[in-house]
Amino acid sequence: MSQCIFCQIQAGELPASVVYEDDRAMVILDLFPVREGHCLVIPKVHAPLVEELTADMSSHLMDLARRTIKAQKRAGLPVKAHNLVINDGREANQHVPHVHLHVIPRKGGDTLATAFTWATRLLNIFGMGKRRNKLDRLAGLLAEHFPDASDRRP
Repeated sequence: MSQCIFCQIQAGELPASVVYEDDRAMVILDLFPVREGHCLVIPKVHAPLVEELTADMSSHLMDLARRTIKAQKRAGLPVKAHNLVINDGREANQHVPHVHLHVIPRKGGDTLATAFTWATRLLNIFGMGKRRNKLDRLAGLLAEHFPDASDRRP
């Protein structure tokens, strides 16, 4: 068994609330979301740093981020903007040494709440069962609205 939590999720060894998956990457909901609908876009190839990804994989991850944004909006989440974040390396606050792109929906006027949640999100480990059920329901909703690669509609 791999020590990488994302590799374990992809191998089916750990649970995740999956929004989308193909042969190259997956989109899951963050277990400790900063905002409702906070997703992670994760390549299936284990690469600790962005520089280790191929250009094709980098492009694929960005396309999945684009499609995730559309799914969040189409599912009716209160979204006006997004933060796309990659913490690339330990000194950049990367907690899992496997490239992942955060897609965080923002609704405006939520800067203080978002900053506080980001700073404290890993402290609350209680209520995981309830959290997983809620995340699984939201993942199903987002999956219903997840566009295919050819969808260029807003």
